[in-house]
Amino acid sequence: MSIEPHTIRINELLLAREAQFVRVYDLETQINTLLGGDPYPFTRPLLPSDQRRKPGKKSPLRVHPDALPSVRQLDPGAGETAYRVTYTQHGKTVTEDHDLPDALRTLLASQGAQLRILRIETLDATGATREVIFEQRT
Repeated sequence: MSIEPHTIRINELLLAREAQFVRVYDLETQINTLLGGDPYPFTRPLLPSDQRRKPGKKSPLRVHPDALPSVRQLDPGAGETAYRVTYTQHGKTVTEDHDLPDALRTLLASQGAQLRILRIETLDATGATREVIFEQRT
């Protein structure tokens, strides 16, 4: 029974591979001895990004003492039908009537150096003032 040449070559390569594995094992054992018994390959160190942090408590919203009030809904039972807002814009005083609070919220959010709310009041059907919601302090 004859063995084919490529089978002999495969067996030679397998024996060479085994010899290299033995060499790697010997080197890893020497490294382990040098490190005083620590495992090789090394264990992965903890990274700051691995740590889970508890979310911080949010501080309560601080309200400035001169903050404008939120715009409330009109009370039809009290005869309120609209809002009247008086503001200064670019040095001119403007008075507008609105029936929806969203327009006032937009004005309140838009205040700055050129726009300042002076007064917000509710009106009845005749246009008379029912209640002053806000008046700018002087």
